[in-house]
Amino acid sequence: MIWIIFSIAFLCFSGSICLRHAWFQTSSWDLGVFDQATYLISQGLAPNSTLLNFHILGDHGSLVLYPIGWLSIIFPSVKLLFVLQGLALSSTVFPLAKIAKKNNLSKKLTITSLLVFLLYPVIYNVAIFDFHPEVLAVPLIMELIFLLSYTNSKYYLRIFLCLLFSLTCKVTMSFLVFGIGLWMIAKKRIKIGAAISTFSIIWFILISLILIPYYGGENAEISRHADKFGISYSNIFNINHLLENISILSKQLLTIENIGYLFLLLIPVIYICFYKERKQTLFNLFPFTPLLFLNLISSISPMKDLVHQYSLFLVPFVASEVQMSLINLDNGIGVYPQWFSKRASKIVLIWSILTFMIFSRITFFFGPFQDRFDTIDARREAISKINTQSAVLTSNDLIPHLSRRKIIELTSSDKLDKLDNFDEVLLDRKHPGWKSNIELVNSMIKKLETNQNWIKKFEKGSVILFEKLSI
Repeated sequence: MIWIIFSIAFLCFSGSICLRHAWFQTSSWDLGVFDQATYLISQGLAPNSTLLNFHILGDHGSLVLYPIGWLSIIFPSVKLLFVLQGLALSSTVFPLAKIAKKNNLSKKLTITSLLVFLLYPVIYNVAIFDFHPEVLAVPLIMELIFLLSYTNSKYYLRIFLCLLFSLTCKVTMSFLVFGIGLWMIAKKRIKIGAAISTFSIIWFILISLILIPYYGGENAEISRHADKFGISYSNIFNINHLLENISILSKQLLTIENIGYLFLLLIPVIYICFYKERKQTLFNLFPFTPLLFLNLISSISPMKDLVHQYSLFLVPFVASEVQMSLINLDNGIGVYPQWFSKRASKIVLIWSILTFMIFSRITFFFGPFQDRFDTIDARREAISKINTQSAVLTSNDLIPHLSRRKIIELTSSDKLDKLDNFDEVLLDRKHPGWKSNIELVNSMIKKLETNQNWIKKFEKGSVILFEKLSI
């Protein structure tokens, strides 16, 4: 049964993102960035992103992109990223099932717990939102929970490999790993906890203070998520600014937005609040606290919703606590009405489905995701006419379909006077895309039409493709 759940989840996750991509709903940030990087790696080139304007390691220190790039030699397609992401999320059911076995859950409750995990809105939303390397760490974090909390054996090598791979996905994983280390120390597993926390600190220093600045500069550092406190680590931790930063911190934490964000995180699994051992539940959610803190102090709104990837790593820890709640519900233990306990599995599953339908973006496939249907055929035809080696300027939602090349850039106002830097320019008057508008697109079209070095290669409806003549 677990394999069936895994297979269905994988098909749903990978199929949904493939469909979204086919409907031109994926974007340059973040899919185009990562796809171009893995393509360049597969070609033996330095992954200097022309979208970021610096080396991909200067973004988030995601070393895992290198093995993905090598894998794309065999599977040279953007869909490889979709498959890997879908596999990571769906395969998380296997370590979760092992935890269920350790908790002595019945088959019915085990299946319920797996479905609750898969139906947590952020899981599906992340699955269909482009590609993010850190998603690959989700099954490894669940495996770590199993190894550290549910086994007596010393699987040090497996633990180390899970930690190492997770850290290579993104520099902010250091915060999560650090939290896991403190969690172990609190559980009186001091040696392994101290080792994990120390490892995370060393990794954070190496990646965030050495590797990332070397390749990308200070703007790519993690401190950009704490911009209220300064633009660099030296400013953030400067003793002269410490009191000021503490004042800013208190104001930044106690906001309506943060309260709403915490409510969103909790509502899909609200029933765990009524679990008899509520203090134990809070304790077991502790490893996510450092990442949660980073989200709460940020002024970046996507870090405080169920749409983006920033809250993803709460879910593995919640999932294991859901199992304990289900056990208590099934046994009538906790602050639950009797009628609720008797129907616990069904009610929990119905609640998960309800919150999934409300907070996930699956309904977007029947509305907002269809807003470019009128130009799909024209876009596909235009893309088929673009040379694979051309330097291309195009819009946000077209970039992921053309990102497997050395040079690809986003239409924006600063490109108006740089059109000759490209070989081909693909525009859509009706759907100009992020960082562009209809006026800018029309200005680019007018400038290209009046330039003798450019010809109109293709035009259909609102979609128009220009090509620079060889001189």
